[in-house]
Amino acid sequence: MGELIIYGLSFGTLALLLIAVYMFLRGRENAYARLDAAGGSDPDALSVRKANSKVQKSLTPFREMLKKEKDDVSNKRKNLLVSAGYYSKDAPVIYYMVRLIMAGLVCVLVAFLMFILQVMPSAPVLVMFMTGSALFGSFLPFLFVKSRIGERRQKFTEGLPDSLDMLLVCLESGLSFPAALKYVAEDMEAAHPIVSEQFQIATLEFQAGRKRAETLLNLASRVDTPEIHSIVMMIIQSDNLGTSLTRSLRAAAGDLRKDRMLKAEEKATALPAKMSVPLVLCIFPTLFCIIMVPVIVTIIREIPG
Repeated sequence: MGELIIYGLSFGTLALLLIAVYMFLRGRENAYARLDAAGGSDPDALSVRKANSKVQKSLTPFREMLKKEKDDVSNKRKNLLVSAGYYSKDAPVIYYMVRLIMAGLVCVLVAFLMFILQVMPSAPVLVMFMTGSALFGSFLPFLFVKSRIGERRQKFTEGLPDSLDMLLVCLESGLSFPAALKYVAEDMEAAHPIVSEQFQIATLEFQAGRKRAETLLNLASRVDTPEIHSIVMMIIQSDNLGTSLTRSLRAAAGDLRKDRMLKAEEKATALPAKMSVPLVLCIFPTLFCIIMVPVIVTIIREIPG
């Protein structure tokens, strides 16, 4: 009886999710409908406004839930999404909503599979299994965000030496540091989009009136890699001590390029060891079959019946 109740609740949750999605897609604002009927607005702009209104309306309950959280938890979630490249003010709310939806969907999917396979454990075991499924579903968006952060950091690190070389050329040609940063951001947009994006944000902070040290520290906190932290601290110390910035940047660019070459050589050195696994599991058995099967067939034929 307990299993049937839990299955019923799971399918009811799935039905409610489907109804919510249907209402979200089919809902209309009365003011926009009257404006559309009167023909007083551009159809494309009207559709965009309708979509934005639906999204904002659907996020309201989740926004209210997040207001009850502590500031340190909210700040950690915001910093995590900023590092992943999600800068919208609604990104934490959407992330929270996606985690709840994924928890419900995975739980319902597991219940449906258990119902199809006719697996009927006891009620306590089923409750624990459903709870674990919900936790796993809520953890999937976090894994996606962490994967995106790692990918962005790797791309930023790969493009940083070339960007520092371009920044050095701009500084030596007489440009100021904010102007050189803006030029590098525009020039590197096609080759290294992640570096260009971060430099554009730093340029906007310069234009907003922030100091160089504060802007560079914000850049380091967004990217959060050892390379950018060392470069930022080097630039800040160069400003404080009055040393040559171009000389420091040239040395930093050379060190980054050497580190990139050493990492490439390390991967190339580890390649034979990694290739040994598919070699043993895939190639050797096939080669053994090709060599030994004719011998086995010949032996079988030679053995008297």
